Amino acid sequence: MKIKFKNLVHIGICAFLLSMGSCTDDLDVEVNDDQNQTTDEFFSSDEAYLQSLGKLYSGLAVSGQLGPGNSDISGIDAGFGQYLRGFWQLQELPTDEAVIAWGDPDLPVLNFGQWTSSNAFVRAFYDRANFQVSSVNEFLRQTTDDKLNARGVSAALRAEIQQFRAEARFLRALSHYHLIDMFGNIAFFTEADPVVGYIPPQITRQEAFDFVESELLAIESEMPAPGTNSYPRADQAAVWMLLSKLYLNAEVYTGTERYTESLTYTNRILAAGYSLVDDYQKLFLADNNINGSQTESIFSVAFDGINTQSFGGTTFLTHAPIGGDIRPRAFGIDGGWFGIRTTSVFVDLFGSSSGSFEIYEYDNDLRLLADDAGTLKAFDADGDFEYLGSDENNTNPAFDANEAYIYDFLTGVITNNGTVVPAPAMAISIATQPVWNDSRGKFYTNGQTLDIATLSSYADGYAIQKWRNVGVDLQPGSDGTGTHVDADFHMFRLGEVYLNYAEAVTRGGAGGTPTEAVGYINQLRERAYGSTAGNVSTGDLTLDFILDERGRELYWEGQRRTDLIRFNKFTGGTFLWPFKNGANNGSPLPPHVSLFPIPSTELVANPNITQNPGY
Repeated sequence: MKIKFKNLVHIGICAFLLSMGSCTDDLDVEVNDDQNQTTDEFFSSDEAYLQSLGKLYSGLAVSGQLGPGNSDISGIDAGFGQYLRGFWQLQELPTDEAVIAWGDPDLPVLNFGQWTSSNAFVRAFYDRANFQVSSVNEFLRQTTDDKLNARGVSAALRAEIQQFRAEARFLRALSHYHLIDMFGNIAFFTEADPVVGYIPPQITRQEAFDFVESELLAIESEMPAPGTNSYPRADQAAVWMLLSKLYLNAEVYTGTERYTESLTYTNRILAAGYSLVDDYQKLFLADNNINGSQTESIFSVAFDGINTQSFGGTTFLTHAPIGGDIRPRAFGIDGGWFGIRTTSVFVDLFGSSSGSFEIYEYDNDLRLLADDAGTLKAFDADGDFEYLGSDENNTNPAFDANEAYIYDFLTGVITNNGTVVPAPAMAISIATQPVWNDSRGKFYTNGQTLDIATLSSYADGYAIQKWRNVGVDLQPGSDGTGTHVDADFHMFRLGEVYLNYAEAVTRGGAGGTPTEAVGYINQLRERAYGSTAGNVSTGDLTLDFILDERGRELYWEGQRRTDLIRFNKFTGGTFLWPFKNGANNGSPLPPHVSLFPIPSTELVANPNITQNPGY
């Protein structure tokens, strides 16, 4: 199921979306009220319940209800304020994995870890996550037994709605989890609280942890079995994964370790029949809902270039890293945004390059990449990479226009009737592109420097080419303009399950063995290396190695800040990276920045809220 948000009909009353409970004074909500329906009129249709559930899932993918420039929350650009993009910015930009060139107010300080309670990006995600919670609350209010009885809902539909309610509670638990992770003590409101005039209390991080845990345990039996719900809706495995993550971080959140419980739910997922897709790159392509990646996906945020348009999500993750010499059309998009790159410290996780490609140019148009032996490996001529017969002007004598030269996007090889094509003798070498044995290292170096002298210069720092808006068949995504991207975001996937297992075992959790842990790690590394050359043994299974491996496997997937905090590497001076705390070579961050500040707007709107220490 690709969520078709733009086709959903929304309840024609503000109460459905204004049940925020906190900060309604500073959070404006725009509602598509064309139908002018009452709530009961809207729910007179059986389809309305599934449509409303679709709105909750779409809350992770789109900014608002009227297209990509519209937002349910105010005070920030609609793209910046989209849920997944806001989550990514707070999880990745303060770490070694990502820097951003743009100078929008309040954005560069995310690279430094020097935010304040007035930071617009911190506020945007806080409001967005709480808005998602409020939307779930209203769905639950509208699907009580009393409401369903009054509307005469059939027994068959009522049974479906009970599952819908469980899915909604999962989505609320997910947002609560993000709020616990980022903000600690949170404003707390549920469907049991009034819609209007209610000022919610603040609960402790421990109390919030206990609530999320109890919710997930309560809905576990009400969710569909793993793999039986329509993609990408949540099922039991998604519940188990969120429990695995909650328990893995329990020591940070509550002061009490729960690694054995993390292994309990990790093992349930491992027994549920998921499998790794054969090629790492497939996880990040436009067709990653059908290309085999779905066997690895446990919970995904669905994107569609036509039906779920926003300037966040994978549209952001595909466009923002592209610039310089990178050809956008080869990524199925209309242009790069010259924004995000990575640091030298992160590149070092992959070791030194294993070799290089020579880049050749002919007639200022044709670009060929060949290895040191002169074997052609890739081709880029203004993005026309699927079929080679000539250059754009049909004047290139190196190729016969009557022959079919095929470029394999995933392997980067051009063949002619099954034979790899050598680089033409008349091509001139113009640059060298290093490659890594570990194929997860999707770095682009041509025209880029490894070290970053100036954050605002896109050319400073290696670019990353992870998400692509083309499928395994090389065809671009559904949006013919190349603006919006089809690739889904696999928020939970089996690769992370393997790493959670290894970490929980290494930290002393019961229910697993180092031998099995290494086996799971080596499955990831064999996929990355294409052989057993990168395999490790139980003696390599240290916490430092696991943190590094999580970086190599899960980078730019919204994990790094949480991981660095759990491994005691985010604050302090144990681990430094460029621009940590604003220093070119990094300097220690104070301990209080492990939590973001509660936005100042929330403190004004809700007198029950106390600011996090240090702000």
